[in-house]
Amino acid sequence: VEIGSILVPAFVAFGFIIRRKKLTKEVLFVNLSYFAFLSICLTILMYLSDGSLHSLIVVNGQWVAIPFFPMLFVLGIMDQIEVLYLCVLMSVFVAILCSALLHKEWLKERHIKKLLSGIAVMVILLGVIDTKLYLGRPERRYGGHGFHYMHGYSSTDFNDYMVYSNPSKLVELPHESQFIIEKESEMPVMDGAEACYPLYAAVAKAVYKGIEQIETPSFTDSSYENGKVVTFTNTIDGFDRLLREEADLFFGARPSADQMELAEEMKIEFEITPIGKEAFVFFVEEDNPVSNLTTDQIKSIYHGDITNWSEVGGENTEIIPFQRPKNSGSQTMMEYFMGDVALKEPKTYEMVSSMVGVIHHVAQYNNEEGAMGYSFRYFVEGLNQEEHVKLLSIDGVAPTSANIQNGSYPLVTNLCLITRKENKNPNVQKMVDFMLSEDGQYLVEKTGYSPLPKQ
Repeated sequence: VEIGSILVPAFVAFGFIIRRKKLTKEVLFVNLSYFAFLSICLTILMYLSDGSLHSLIVVNGQWVAIPFFPMLFVLGIMDQIEVLYLCVLMSVFVAILCSALLHKEWLKERHIKKLLSGIAVMVILLGVIDTKLYLGRPERRYGGHGFHYMHGYSSTDFNDYMVYSNPSKLVELPHESQFIIEKESEMPVMDGAEACYPLYAAVAKAVYKGIEQIETPSFTDSSYENGKVVTFTNTIDGFDRLLREEADLFFGARPSADQMELAEEMKIEFEITPIGKEAFVFFVEEDNPVSNLTTDQIKSIYHGDITNWSEVGGENTEIIPFQRPKNSGSQTMMEYFMGDVALKEPKTYEMVSSMVGVIHHVAQYNNEEGAMGYSFRYFVEGLNQEEHVKLLSIDGVAPTSANIQNGSYPLVTNLCLITRKENKNPNVQKMVDFMLSEDGQYLVEKTGYSPLPKQ
């Protein structure tokens, strides 16, 4: 599709060269006027949509490109709105350029020189404004970290955490595991929360014989989607795969109320086994003077009662409390934390898809003035996913490894291995036992989580 942004203007240029005799000054003025009109309209639309070309405002404003209806129709269906505007603007620009170059004597006329110069200055100024708006568009600011591992499911760069990565950041046992599964057909399929991928990939590398060779060819194959045995979607899709019997082991936080209700409707029972401890943390900009909040203050912030940092000992700045998508691991934990206190509506941004209409995405944390977010400790510190932030103490206790293990930090949750009770693969229970063994707990701790208390 991107080639169209080159080919379409090229065809326009070819057509103008063939019809040189019909390139009158009137044609030049019409194209100049339309180019100026398009540039002004695009800038207005981008200003109203906060720089997003995929917003409803811009989509409804596509009528300004109606002379290019076939292109408008095809690229609109393909959700290639950026290519549409690029093709349209480049095509009109090429028409102007051809008119000028094929009749160079026009360029010597003073009024045409002034007209071209004026429009050039205007277009450059509008281009700078458009570029600034586009670079600050909501999907760029709030869409996550931008990595596209496994077809865009992840916001984390996992290139060094795959089972076949070389060099690898995966933790390895100091000795060969006593428990080894040799046949691929007997290996339970893994999935899990984003922050858990480095853990269960390390487990697979320790226990699944030849997993590097099993996974590597599938990644280079054109039909590859998500791995064969060591798969990753996210908390939401991972639970769905567990319910549909597409995955055998799910690593992450406990299921949400909605997910448990769905399992009950499907008459599926989960076996939920704690395999480690993890801290649920809140974070702010590193230069925010607030370092501690009480649980009641946090609930008031996310309910909407406290809206300014000055109310909790900070500066006179509006609090921007970011949330996470519904049924994600951190959002489920947040709902448990809030209890009976309702969460305010999360900050969102809209994206328009020709196939499904307007989609509202929950805005991901953006390190802007007054921002506040939450996640699990390993995601923030172990994977370094949030830069220039600091973790808040809760009720005067910091989320250190020692405070997590001794239970003094108030927001400690279980890292769980979730399976289906009726799963007939005998290695599923053996994998649960392995995670509770000394070797399994070693991988949990060295990856960056807190192990279970020793019995």
